[in-house]
Amino acid sequence: MSRVAGAVKGAIGAPIGFWRGLSYPFRGMGFVFGKHPELARIWVFPIFITFVAFIGAVWGAWELQDDVVNYFWAEPTGDGFWAGAGRLAHGFLELLAFLILLVTSFFAVLGLSSVFAAPFNDALSEEVERLTTGRAGPPFTFRALTRDLLRTVGLELTKLVIYLAVMIPLFMLSFALPGVGQILYSVVGFLFTALYFAIDYIDWPAARGNKALGYRSQVLKERFAACFGFGTGVFLFLWVPFLNLFFMPAAVAGGTLLFLDLEGEGAGAQGLALRGTPDAESATV
Repeated sequence: MSRVAGAVKGAIGAPIGFWRGLSYPFRGMGFVFGKHPELARIWVFPIFITFVAFIGAVWGAWELQDDVVNYFWAEPTGDGFWAGAGRLAHGFLELLAFLILLVTSFFAVLGLSSVFAAPFNDALSEEVERLTTGRAGPPFTFRALTRDLLRTVGLELTKLVIYLAVMIPLFMLSFALPGVGQILYSVVGFLFTALYFAIDYIDWPAARGNKALGYRSQVLKERFAACFGFGTGVFLFLWVPFLNLFFMPAAVAGGTLLFLDLEGEGAGAQGLALRGTPDAESATV
């Protein structure tokens, strides 16, 4: 009977947990852009770099589309119906090449900008934690700065390599299995990316707190719905024009707020705190 009750409780709690998790990127956006605009001193520089990189990606995709298509098929010349149809098809392929190059460049920019922005993201996460808990961070020293710089960049590079190690073979498989492969890539790719984002943005405060690798597994096991909701929210940010430029500070702040609630230190800890934390007895989602 207790198993049935637990299953019913889990079935009810999962949607609630998902929607709570989904709210954190938006809570993060309100925190950094609404409640604490002074945090712009930390996030404005990486956003500027990302903006310039996005402009470069669009320009590069536009400049390369001709060369890519012409490498495989030179634009037809001459008069007549078939020549005109060929030029029309060639133009369509150029548009398709532009879109493919743009999407590829888009994800490349996101991956590289996350590495370049790592020290700023860590500093932003630390400041969000300080403002939320009132707990001051360690005093500034150049030695600590160097250590944190190496730690954050190394951590971000490691996570990026893991992400690519999963997504590149999955992308290749999508072409090996026409139809089914594309569906598999879309579904599995979305699920993995959402969970990757969840762990990625919780990792900033977790790494500062010297949380072991098993902590990430505990978070996914106990609060899968909330993590999936948070990662989905970050994923949705990426596809909203202009808003995607500001997704990173919002995601960093949202991930830090979620981490604090998981640890039982935040305002929304009730129902989210992991087992063994102060508010764990009331956790339901």
